[in-house]
Amino acid sequence: MLHALKFKHSFMEVVSPDGSAKPLNFGNTIFKKSVTIPELTHMHIPDGFLDPYVCALTYIISAIFLVWAWRKMKATYPRGVVPLLATSSTFVFAAQMLNFPIAYGTSGHLVGGTFLATLLGPHAAILSMTIVLLIQAIFFADGGISTFGANILNMAIIGALSFYFIKIISGSSTSRKRFLSSVFAASWLSVVLGALMCGLQIGVSPIFASAGGLLATVPAMLFWHTIIGVGEAAVTTSLISQLVRLRPTVLNGLAILGWDIR
Repeated sequence: MLHALKFKHSFMEVVSPDGSAKPLNFGNTIFKKSVTIPELTHMHIPDGFLDPYVCALTYIISAIFLVWAWRKMKATYPRGVVPLLATSSTFVFAAQMLNFPIAYGTSGHLVGGTFLATLLGPHAAILSMTIVLLIQAIFFADGGISTFGANILNMAIIGALSFYFIKIISGSSTSRKRFLSSVFAASWLSVVLGALMCGLQIGVSPIFASAGGLLATVPAMLFWHTIIGVGEAAVTTSLISQLVRLRPTVLNGLAILGWDIR
């Protein structure tokens, strides 16, 4: 997840690969920044970047998953998971404030979807990450309200569902090495798939049509996030490895599905 776009006042331009600058108008929202296509890599999509139909569709999809996650959590999870959910949400919120450098002044930070899914299970992870994204959107203007459904889909839902990728790779094995390898792969994949989804959503929106549309936004998102995904995977695997070694009982995501990798 990259903070390559710095939004200010006045107007905003997208610089196409041929070097021509094209101003973008976002209704009453005013920006000042000349942005080259490779810089369109921020996964917290702000208001005005998506077509209204895309916003509506992603809200519907996200709402369906949120209802599913809430019902599953009520039916499956013990009441004792609530404090852990609150604590883990706070941790991910704080961790997303810490950036690590990539290249050319670009930085990334932990998304935390796979970490939450392994810690809490996929259902609670969706709700936990949604809480984080909601706080960021309302109080820090990091992600828009009209695009909130898209941000939930790209980070909360895809990140949480990476838990099932861990399950597929690990299978019935209780090998700690195989489990941690699956966490690494799932973390990387969740970031790349989230970036791909973000690139598709932005690319089909009319405001980016003159700048190349999908042919510009998808490669821009995927290029950096294949690198950022490695950092995400390394951090997530390291955190989960320490929890497995020191506090395996806190891994509710594994316990709920009857796994024992101790």
